[in-house]
Amino acid sequence: MEQSEFIEQQKELNRLTSLISQGATIKDCSHPLKDECRLPIKSAHSLQRQGSLKLLEKTINGNSFIYCHTERQINKKYGFLDLKPIGRRDASTFYGFCDFHDTELFKEIENDPEATDINNNLHCFLHTYRSFSHSYHRKYEEYKLFTSSEPEVLKYLNKFYGGDLEKVTQGVKLALQDLEIPKKSLDEMLINKSYEELEYYCYEYPYRCPVSCAGVTTPGHFKNGDPFNLSEKADISYSDIFTTVLPFAERTVIILAAFPEDLLAIKYLDELDNISTELEFQKYLSFHIINNLENVYISPKFYDRKDYKWRQSYCQLINIISNKYTPYIRYNKGFPVNYFAYTEKIES
Repeated sequence: MEQSEFIEQQKELNRLTSLISQGATIKDCSHPLKDECRLPIKSAHSLQRQGSLKLLEKTINGNSFIYCHTERQINKKYGFLDLKPIGRRDASTFYGFCDFHDTELFKEIENDPEATDINNNLHCFLHTYRSFSHSYHRKYEEYKLFTSSEPEVLKYLNKFYGGDLEKVTQGVKLALQDLEIPKKSLDEMLINKSYEELEYYCYEYPYRCPVSCAGVTTPGHFKNGDPFNLSEKADISYSDIFTTVLPFAERTVIILAAFPEDLLAIKYLDELDNISTELEFQKYLSFHIINNLENVYISPKFYDRKDYKWRQSYCQLINIISNKYTPYIRYNKGFPVNYFAYTEKIES
């Protein structure tokens, strides 16, 4: 697909997604104990508005903003689909928890944004549960888009997917069904307070990195290039890697998690954990984020200091990854993005 075609497709998709959101946003509390729910369903943040998102901001002439991979605009000067400045108030939000559960469930990690301890299973679980809930909710909304009966939406879907629309819709449906399996397991852990039942791989850097993200990922390959999560058979469930990255005032926390019985997911995380050099670890972790997650926010203090050719290449990489018609890309040592290098840290 040509750059100009992709730009037009994304502009139209964003407009129609906004149309659907206005009239048919899914508002449902992800907490399994529905009898505890207290309305309203809130516009909840999957990442801390007063914590990580605030720390990524850049302020120009009194206006503060961050960048998100899914919010784009045309760079008129250089002619490419660039990242769009957005306010953190609307960043990373979803109608996924009621007022009671959004407040009570996450108070251990939300009341004090700096409190997160990677050696605390409750903290790791809550971040993981919220990251998963965001991905689960977004997949439901995507399925609603692809099964919409709105004439304008149908016109768009048929225009851009044509004869493949049924296949693409089926793929979204299968992905949603796959998420029902970890959803059930995570809900049981939450109810039983068995927070240690996930396998956590946690890391911490003693400086503020320029990225924050939250979601569940299904990588297409292992680090060595072997296929992973690429089966199209409906009876084969994908392996999940829960991923959360949180910059704090003087440190950055990475929480990766998987079900211990999911041997392929554990193999993937073991490969990451056993990378021999710090530089390659940082680059592969950066690759894992940009290649597998939508809900990614980066600091303008990091992005804006790059030259336009780097920024254009970065956005083209996002375009390739987000296009349903392009195959999974594989990691190589020349991967040009490293969010975690000391030289990329951001200051207050």
